[in-house]
Amino acid sequence: MKTKSFPSLLVAAFGCAAFSSAGCAEKEATAAAAPPPAQAAPAASVTTPTPDSVTAAEAKWSDIKDDTFAMRDPFFAGLKLLEARVDGQIDQLTAKRATMKDTTGTREWDFAMKEMVNARSALKSMGEDLAKAGPETWDEQKDRVGVAWVRTQDAFGKVKASTTN
Repeated sequence: MKTKSFPSLLVAAFGCAAFSSAGCAEKEATAAAAPPPAQAAPAASVTTPTPDSVTAAEAKWSDIKDDTFAMRDPFFAGLKLLEARVDGQIDQLTAKRATMKDTTGTREWDFAMKEMVNARSALKSMGEDLAKAGPETWDEQKDRVGVAWVRTQDAFGKVKASTTN
């Protein structure tokens, strides 16, 4: 029994070419589309540090807490820095935990660390909810993000305080 594999290979080659060219056309159309117009912040507003000028370790809630609905872009850039700061704190604590001996009474530390991870999840979730908020609910949702931020920092302090090393 002899099979004819050449037609199958030919069909597969044409199929791959068709799919790859369709993807390129979509990328070109996306690149050609004009970006949405940028919203200018009011002249009398407080300027939020940009991600280029502030590192995650230097990020502060006070830098973005007064941002208005019209200042969403700088607010979310600052929020990303805060989230990165919390991620760095978690990485730091995880590295410290790896060096701890099991005999040092790590149960309290592990419990506090679980709260830290839960607080990080809540901060991310509140940020996602805020991204969906309209001007009428912006301040209320932003306050919830602020509470979630404070929770992460309280949890960070508890984990550090529970370390015996």
